[in-house]
Amino acid sequence: MNRLPIAAKPSRFRALIASLLFCSVTFAIGLSAVPQLHDALHHGEHQCAATLLSSGSWEHSAPEPTLTAPQPRPATIAFIKACLRIIARPQTSILEHAPPALS
Repeated sequence: MNRLPIAAKPSRFRALIASLLFCSVTFAIGLSAVPQLHDALHHGEHQCAATLLSSGSWEHSAPEPTLTAPQPRPATIAFIKACLRIIARPQTSILEHAPPALS
């Protein structure tokens, strides 16, 4: 049997991955150079490698904002009255657990 050493298998895998990456980047550059071909492959407003290359933002794709600014609260009397809460005050003294005054 003609078996390759264990060290030769990862190098073939690396070569395959490198060639696939090279082909995909070359294909994306070609699609960004020819927009008609890009539209023929898939339509619509989207973000793919070809649109990122043609827009000049290959390294950074700006995400959509996930949070919005907080809305101001209404300043009407009805809203202020609804927010007010009356909390009962317990009948205790601050000095309740203090040592006796005349010890």
